[in-house]
Amino acid sequence: MAEEVLKKIQKAEKEADEIILKANEESKNIAKETDQKIKEDGNKIISDLKTELKQLKEKTVEEANKSVDILLAKEEENIKDILNVDDKKIDEIANILRERVVK
Repeated sequence: MAEEVLKKIQKAEKEADEIILKANEESKNIAKETDQKIKEDGNKIISDLKTELKQLKEKTVEEANKSVDILLAKEEENIKDILNVDDKKIDEIANILRERVVK
């Protein structure tokens, strides 16, 4: 009877060792899968952020170009106005300035 109990204990120990080995392997696999999932998620987040950043950059450049175009158009009008000043007006202004300088 003692021999039977000893065999049962040894069998139970062997089964326990096998269960522990299997649990260790499964936990390693879960850890590997989790690590891989974290890497994949991180890469996806980085990719999404790069795409969003690219879109924001393009939008900012487009808005800046629109602002520059508006400013250029305004300045172009100002230059045209300056260039369209009548020669008589320039002479008139020059005479007024001369009179002030002389006085």
